[in-house]
Amino acid sequence: MKFIQLKKVMTAPLNGQLVYLGILSFYLFFSFLRNTTFDPYLGSRVFNVASYVTVLLLITKFCFFDLKKNSRISLIITSILFLIAVVVWHRSNSNLILVETAFILAARNVAFDEIVKRYFYVVLVLLVLVVFFSLLGVIKDLVFVVHGRAVRYSLGIIYPTDLAAHILYLLLAHAYLNFSKLNWRYYCGYLVIAYLVKMITDARLSVLCIVLMIPILMSAKLAQKNKDSLSYHLLITYWMYIPLLAFTIFAGTYFFDAQNKIYFKIDRLLSGRLGYGHLAMDLYSVTLWGQKIVEHGLGGSSGLQIFHRNNAGYFFIDSSYLRLIMIYGIVAALVYILIMVFVSIKGVKLQVYQLTAVMLVVTLSCLVEQHLLELSFNPFLLALLANILCEKGKENEKSAFNFRKYSKDCS
Repeated sequence: MKFIQLKKVMTAPLNGQLVYLGILSFYLFFSFLRNTTFDPYLGSRVFNVASYVTVLLLITKFCFFDLKKNSRISLIITSILFLIAVVVWHRSNSNLILVETAFILAARNVAFDEIVKRYFYVVLVLLVLVVFFSLLGVIKDLVFVVHGRAVRYSLGIIYPTDLAAHILYLLLAHAYLNFSKLNWRYYCGYLVIAYLVKMITDARLSVLCIVLMIPILMSAKLAQKNKDSLSYHLLITYWMYIPLLAFTIFAGTYFFDAQNKIYFKIDRLLSGRLGYGHLAMDLYSVTLWGQKIVEHGLGGSSGLQIFHRNNAGYFFIDSSYLRLIMIYGIVAALVYILIMVFVSIKGVKLQVYQLTAVMLVVTLSCLVEQHLLELSFNPFLLALLANILCEKGKENEKSAFNFRKYSKDCS
């Protein structure tokens, strides 16, 4: 039986979805290893080459499988968005936005469930292997000892908070794929994982997001059952938190005053993120199309050296929203905030409430962490143009946002 199934897979005709998922697996492999202590053995050149090869492959996929299926206006807007990404990549010297935009635009006619499955299994396998090799001593397990806090382990990832973020996004993917099955056993399992993550990494913000995802998912399930419930009326407002939180972190950082007691306490709670964000605004101006910003984080062996020098020389912009504005510019920031909003609304329109719920957790995480544009962490922006199975099993063949008319409800 298994042989017959394997034969069907091997003899299946090549289509856009298979090509896309293959490219995704290829990129996830290199982008994941980029954030591990394998990186010194590979170097940034390998990752950069893999990134540009990925973009070329996605363009090829679009030309061969999607070009004729798009309307003229759709092609024009797709071209404009990709051109924006190219300009911002050139100005910022960061290929993350180029790769992310290419994946989003090439996701047409690809089932989003398959994207999330591919992300989940590839990243899970890689994470298990990296942890295994770090425990064997093949690669470094960077350990951070902070006075007054627990010992923080990275287990082969470049920094403890990145390890915690990987687990957070894997849990979000798991919850998305198993939404109909979620019950108290799953929720208890998530809480146990949150406890273990806290013990290993002491990454408070990711642990908080793991805990918060439970009531958010429970509320989404209630909304699915009863559209007259308070849960439903709350869920349809989740998209509003995206621009609200983006504006809040920008304004809070801009007006930051270390002498203000309230600001000082908030900044301390956020591990100095407001202070470093304010420093970024002092050192660099806000631009329209982005700029190159030199950062020195705590990740990897070089970051561990900065850590041992009492953070002397440390400079990093953590918030994804601040990174969008400061590194990628106002235009890219507006585009990606709109993408997040459309994905959140798409979940409501198609009655796929787990997507809207997951996007709320992503929104909260991105307030303080930098992983919005990193596919090895966050695959959920790819839902913008990908096909999604509606609650009643009908596939949204034209994607939830076809540029001229939002896809019809599953009603």
